[in-house]
Amino acid sequence: MKKLTSALILLLIIVVVGGLGLRHLAQSQMESAIADLRAAIGPGASFTYATAAPRILARGARLTAVTYRNPALSLTASEAIVGRVTGNTIDGQHIGTLTLRQVQIMEPGATASIASLVLKGLVLPNTGPDLFRAPTPPRLDSLTLDSAQLTDLHVAVPAGQTDLTVAHATIRDYGLGRTSHLDVDTLAVQIRLTPTRRIGIGHLRIDGPDFAGQIASLLQSGHLIHTVGRRRFDVSALTIDTASPLLRVGHLEAEQEASAGQDELETTITDLTAWPTPPQDQSLLRVIGYDHFAGRIHAVSTIQRQAGTMTLHPLDIDAPEMGHMTILADLDQIPVDDPANMPETARIVSATIDWQDRSLAGHVLDGLARARQVDAEPYRQQVQAALAASPDPSMQALGHFLAQPDQRLRVMLRPPRPISVLMLGVALSMAGDPSTAGMLGLSISTP
Repeated sequence: MKKLTSALILLLIIVVVGGLGLRHLAQSQMESAIADLRAAIGPGASFTYATAAPRILARGARLTAVTYRNPALSLTASEAIVGRVTGNTIDGQHIGTLTLRQVQIMEPGATASIASLVLKGLVLPNTGPDLFRAPTPPRLDSLTLDSAQLTDLHVAVPAGQTDLTVAHATIRDYGLGRTSHLDVDTLAVQIRLTPTRRIGIGHLRIDGPDFAGQIASLLQSGHLIHTVGRRRFDVSALTIDTASPLLRVGHLEAEQEASAGQDELETTITDLTAWPTPPQDQSLLRVIGYDHFAGRIHAVSTIQRQAGTMTLHPLDIDAPEMGHMTILADLDQIPVDDPANMPETARIVSATIDWQDRSLAGHVLDGLARARQVDAEPYRQQVQAALAASPDPSMQALGHFLAQPDQRLRVMLRPPRPISVLMLGVALSMAGDPSTAGMLGLSISTP
């Protein structure tokens, strides 16, 4: 009995002493890791906390009232839980897991708050002394992440009177040269500048881009660079509103295959509803008797980057209440790296437009009659008679279509010189003029 008691006492002593030794070792390792982290964040930055306790089995620590500051921003968190810290190696500071709670971020012109942020596989760049480079603070594009999850994000930009909220978001495989993936649930943006805008997205998924590479491009040159590879975009429940609804999209899918010289893009938009922008009474839709547009769009396009050309094959627009349009077209002067400027620069080289009418033709004639303050039916007959008497076969075909709009109408544009997309609508409204028709290379038929 005495031997058993002695053995138990000895075991207890070993456990206590060993536990104290492990705790001392863990404390030492934690302090060393914090020192490495401070070295990794670079000069001009500070890292402080209220309390720190080692997590022995997790090879990490739990810190409270954490603050990180650099000349560009300030970050605070009520709690930081760190695990699987492997030290400051040649390629950077490795942190297996990092959980931040009640995060506040402040930078000039914007603030952000996050309820919870969980980072896994985080690598901070090694910015310690180096014989071959000057130490610099880490940038967002220099980090590596296996995954990051955040909940309840709120971003405020007072100067732009803009607020953004995200219920949940996940990013995977983030880092230079990596194929990344982004998932966002319940995104909302409110812009209170006149006119106010409210934008909402139920779910957003992006697969394929090198997000870190794109951020690096923006930081270094101010614009995005072209990268090769396959990318996929998936958006559900998109809404845009002012004082009244402007846009509803049930589902948008886009898939891009980019090479050094060519971009191929396929886009499908379903359950699309669009309302005129204020003042609504002056919109073209209202003029021709529609309250809104509802339909589906499918587009397949190919861009030749060196030539700056685009081929639509096809652009398909199906509006059950209006009609069905299919467009095959070749365009030039495409700003391949600045698509926002496409409407201003793009020109039509050739186009073929097929139209299957459901109600649009009648609405257009009725709208023209109202604009002239005449009765609709006599005006219809007058237009049809004038077109039928025209010596131009295209105008005769248009008159035949208006008399029987259940048949297919084909409009072909083969201009001698490319024509600006912005001028096309004006030119088509004057298509009855032979000189304008010649400029467009216009021919109309009912095949």
